Amino acid sequence: MTPLHILMATAEYAPLAKVGGLGDVTAALAGELAARGHQVRVVVPLYGHLDRERLGIRPLKKLPPLSLRVGQRMHDLRFHVLGRGGGRLQVLFVACADLFGRPGIYADEEGEVFSDAVERAALHSQAALLLPRLLQWPVDVVHAHDAQAACAVVYRHTWYAGRDLPGPGATVLTIHNLAHQEIHPAAATETLGLPPSQAVYPGLLEFNGRVNLMKAGILAADRINTVSPAYARETVADEELGCGLRSVLAGCGDRYGGILNGADYRSWDPARDPALPAGFSAVDLAGKDVCRRKLMAELGLAPNESGTEGRLRRPLCGFVGRLVTQKGVDLLAPLLPRLTADGFTFAVLGTGEARLEKVMRELAAAHPGRVAFVDRYDDGLARRIYAGCDVFLMPSLFEPCGLSQMYALRYGSPPVVRATGGLADTVVPFPARRATGFAFKAGRSEELLACLRQVEKVWLDVRRWRALQKRGMAVRFDWASAAAGYEKVYGEALARRKEV
Repeated sequence: MTPLHILMATAEYAPLAKVGGLGDVTAALAGELAARGHQVRVVVPLYGHLDRERLGIRPLKKLPPLSLRVGQRMHDLRFHVLGRGGGRLQVLFVACADLFGRPGIYADEEGEVFSDAVERAALHSQAALLLPRLLQWPVDVVHAHDAQAACAVVYRHTWYAGRDLPGPGATVLTIHNLAHQEIHPAAATETLGLPPSQAVYPGLLEFNGRVNLMKAGILAADRINTVSPAYARETVADEELGCGLRSVLAGCGDRYGGILNGADYRSWDPARDPALPAGFSAVDLAGKDVCRRKLMAELGLAPNESGTEGRLRRPLCGFVGRLVTQKGVDLLAPLLPRLTADGFTFAVLGTGEARLEKVMRELAAAHPGRVAFVDRYDDGLARRIYAGCDVFLMPSLFEPCGLSQMYALRYGSPPVVRATGGLADTVVPFPARRATGFAFKAGRSEELLACLRQVEKVWLDVRRWRALQKRGMAVRFDWASAAAGYEKVYGEALARRKEV
């Protein structure tokens, strides 16, 4: 493919600004596209908690300070760049003390969502669309990630209609999680700098008397994709998973599809991961047994070994993720007393809803040595759980793609998943010949329990279990395949832009 100039707008970029998988995906995709010869500029807000000196973030001297209007206020901003700013991939930051100077990406340190989210989204997108002209860098594709950056697509469709940016500026919107849509009062049109008619049917922003940035981005974009083929199908077929936008997405026809995320196997490699007490591979799994023993000691879990190859009588189950309803924590929690009585042990790492954090703390207190709960974000411990657990739990009610199950497969921990979205696209459930994990269908605790009873039976057959592990460790979901999918979407968006 002819090299393209790609402008990405995103609220997250790992490891600098990350809340969840969005940051991992944007960083990995941008890097892979640059490696394939494209010129990529990623635009991220310069959040107040980022240590500019330590990270090497410096003002972009070729661009002067600017002032932009958001609603009735003018805001001073300055562009910064990561490192020296050379090469095919550049990460640029929008510094604005008024809107981005405080710590936090979507919420403050107490978890309160920022009340000026619309202003932040508007300024970020306005600044991103100014860059092609300021840098004299003709852009082929404007690629916005999720609802927070969807304003870039909306402004391209409205403010910049019928003209170059410079460059054709075809637009692509990637939906990483349809449940997060940035819905605000109808008066937000003034803040966005758009006429009030856009919040009235059939306006781009109109959504049940309010404005919806995700919906507007979907309608305005030349191409839309989400992060797995199964999730794309689910969001147009299921009212609940469509989150109020099922008919909007269905009306997109072939403008909408799914591209499965990849995993960064340079970072996620159990043979070379510095966070692990011992390395291992599919050829030699001895190090995984070391990782299990060390993890259980670190978390105060009782070994309860059977004496056969140092294995446990029942598997150690790991969970790493946000403690929110989406992740199926409500399905898992009621089962823990019964399963711990049968010899299962659990290592849980994550933060989220106060209600679910309280439930996990109480379960850990009630079952010492059997349930360990750590309520913080800890990348090193997360990696040790992926490596040290025997089974990885991901019973999500819905999952656009998911990366944790990919990491678990690579680290020899067969995943237990609900067959939905990207989980259905990445885990082949037992008893299929090519099985790499286990799956259940209905979002009920009884189904998860039945699935874990199946796990229990296979666990007791050492030969069958080792084969399952090794098949999973051999699977690859690489970014080269995903990047090729995005190249195709970019080409389609450019073709549509020429027709407009």
